[in-house]
Amino acid sequence: MTIFYYSIHLLLFSFLLSYDNSPKLLSTMFDREGWQIVSQHSDSLTVYKKNLKDIPIPAFKATMIASLPMEHVISAILDGENHEDFMGSSHVVESNFIESPLKDTTFVYQMLDLPIISNRHYITKNYNDTVKVDRHYRLNWLIDSKQNDLFFNDYIENKSEKHGDPIFMENGAGSWEVEYISENKVSVSYIVLTDPGGWIPNGVISYVNKKLGPDTVIMMVEEGRRRYNNRK
Repeated sequence: MTIFYYSIHLLLFSFLLSYDNSPKLLSTMFDREGWQIVSQHSDSLTVYKKNLKDIPIPAFKATMIASLPMEHVISAILDGENHEDFMGSSHVVESNFIESPLKDTTFVYQMLDLPIISNRHYITKNYNDTVKVDRHYRLNWLIDSKQNDLFFNDYIENKSEKHGDPIFMENGAGSWEVEYISENKVSVSYIVLTDPGGWIPNGVISYVNKKLGPDTVIMMVEEGRRRYNNRK
């Protein structure tokens, strides 16, 4: 009975994170109500969680206040082709743009060498929102399983063979949110809710999401700072 219940529990979670619901999930995560502080890594870096209705694990958000102009952080976030070069300790070992069949939409393949759980890879569908020009941007991603199957089936099979058959993630959504504070100060947030697939307890999924968020934000901000310091 325990195994049966756990199976239904995971299937329910996968259904709720399916393609049809990912944009709605993002909208819910953008709502600033309901976020609770779970850890304070420094005066400038805070981790939050938010419980979403009918979903058994929380969303996480890591927010960092950084002293640099916002355009350099945005440049780093958008440089998906090179994330493995400066995001290594966030466990990204391969990151590539894939030729997109859709206008104004990009697709990025990433391979993760993860702690605790086995390796994962995935393809994200990416689009940007301008909340306020020169002041507030969201760089959103979601895993669109239907379109991945439709457009990239052969690509996924080739990558699976290359990387030793890691689990291909089918459900997830998240966003980089970048907000102007002043000419040389910016707020950078990484919001994420993912189902890594496989038979993993929800507590472990929450732990991984909670741990990777702050590291990911720190590395992205550091790359933005490097680009700012190396500007011509």
